[in-house]
Amino acid sequence: MRGYVRVVSGSRPVRVALIDNFEVSVAGLRSLLAPFGGRVALLDLGTAMTKPSSVDVILYEPVRQTPTSQGMLRDLVRASQKSAVVYSWRDRDGETTGSFAAHLSKALPAPDLVNAIEALADGGDVSPMRRMPSDHGPLNVIKKTRQRDYELTPREAEILSLVTQGLTNAEIGAQLYLSINSVKTYIRAAYRKIEVTRRAQAVAWGMEHGLAPLAESDVTGG
Repeated sequence: MRGYVRVVSGSRPVRVALIDNFEVSVAGLRSLLAPFGGRVALLDLGTAMTKPSSVDVILYEPVRQTPTSQGMLRDLVRASQKSAVVYSWRDRDGETTGSFAAHLSKALPAPDLVNAIEALADGGDVSPMRRMPSDHGPLNVIKKTRQRDYELTPREAEILSLVTQGLTNAEIGAQLYLSINSVKTYIRAAYRKIEVTRRAQAVAWGMEHGLAPLAESDVTGG
């Protein structure tokens, strides 16, 4: 994040709780933050709920929240005395609703995301990260591999994550309110960018790049 110098307040990593009904997003964030374990740690949600004092930053995806997840968010904010920060593909001026202290895009590269989380934990300003201009163009939403950037748009990355999760084109269309033809168009564009031709190859690529769904043991902490 440009223009920001973090003042280190302690030696432990910043502890983050994420409330997101897309399990693949939780798995993706965990993979994204793994190389920065000394600076940021993603807490198991069960741990965060039972020990809210351990939480430094709360992230949440407002899209497709259920009454249960909304209740968990309210309880965690109240118990931890921390503000909730939107972490979403959607722009702040898009379909998200409700009030929030800041808005971090899921398209942020890992170093920028880590810097923003640290800024939030230290009470700093993350205004440069709050929204993506509509003319931003293709976004680097997948980490670098073999010295290349995969210039996936947010929608292409979102659909790839659902492909990796095992959803059919019809299920993806129903979940994202897209026509089958639109889903196929996004998939073809994504396949070209990651240089695969078959669904099995795309799933393997997604698993390698942190887009795989959580295992049951990861969800429950068992």
